[in-house]
Amino acid sequence: MKVKLILLFLTCNIINIYSQNLLSTTTWTVGTGNVTGFSIYGTTEKNYRELSLNHIGHEVIVWKSIPDNTSIQDGGFFSSYVTIDHTKTYRFSVWIKKTNSNEGSSYFGCNSYANGQFQTLRLNDSSISSPYFFVGDLPELNKWYLLVGYVHDSNHSSNISLGRIYDGETGEEVQTLTDFKFTSSATNIRSRSFLAHDSNSDDRQYYFNPTIEEVNGSESTINFLLSINENSSLFFAYDNAGSQKQRFYCRNASCITPTPPIGRSNTAIDITDSEKIENLDEATVSNVQLYPNPTEGKLTIQSNGINSKFSHSINIYNVQGSLVKQTYLDKETTLLEVDISEMPTGIYFIHLHFSNGNAVTRKIIKK
Repeated sequence: MKVKLILLFLTCNIINIYSQNLLSTTTWTVGTGNVTGFSIYGTTEKNYRELSLNHIGHEVIVWKSIPDNTSIQDGGFFSSYVTIDHTKTYRFSVWIKKTNSNEGSSYFGCNSYANGQFQTLRLNDSSISSPYFFVGDLPELNKWYLLVGYVHDSNHSSNISLGRIYDGETGEEVQTLTDFKFTSSATNIRSRSFLAHDSNSDDRQYYFNPTIEEVNGSESTINFLLSINENSSLFFAYDNAGSQKQRFYCRNASCITPTPPIGRSNTAIDITDSEKIENLDEATVSNVQLYPNPTEGKLTIQSNGINSKFSHSINIYNVQGSLVKQTYLDKETTLLEVDISEMPTGIYFIHLHFSNGNAVTRKIIKK
């Protein structure tokens, strides 16, 4: 068994992994409207955030464009401006998937604006007010692609673009994108990804994990953005009742974890997943009941919260972090019955999603 106690004197520092991204999607919650750090493109009705599966089948919150044939702005986001140093190069990335048809165009770009002027240039030093790394149709429908673009330092002299589109299934480069550079007066930059001119109301476009990173040798590798570290660990913190209060995915085999709350312990499970710290809603946790636990097979799960019906899916993991059972829900409910009689005796972790956007993982014991 790979369950192990986390020792706080481990030497790896996780901060370096996450601090490179100047954007934070921790504010992305299920629902509509602007969130801290991101503004909608188009009307509220054309923008929705929901739980969905990413390119490796893991549940994430995605931003969804919903065209309705009423305007050219068919959903997407603009990040807030972040401070930059024009003598540095910055790399932008975002995952995008388009479904149903190639009506309209997908956009991935940036903006730099200061002193009443736009502060980006083409690589040939000509000015451009609205730089896009990519405009057009993705190589295939119904498939995740990683789009990567660069804004180079103001002294950059090459005309060669490094930006690429990567296939989310194979990791291969499938298309070259357009790079840009800063003017010597640039002080900020923002990212933007959206759908426009789509008159097909059945189309959808999805986005997740937008990043802006300074290219300084510590930025995430492309392979890191494309996939995951096989030595990742999933850390759980529990209270005395066995409820998970904090979840932390570490992309490195050994790293310092957040100090658990008083009275709680940390447990680590080696897995193939990678997300940021997620602090769970205390009210949601306390309103979940599982019985009998331990169980010989049948497990009843009940939510007593007014706004916390179970939704989307039920995922059960073993102590090695492998997904051993998954059930999708066709409607929201406050009462579930799960049969784990076919599973071997042992400890498992059941991960539940709620209609209010929260999630919780609870420990269960199969006798």
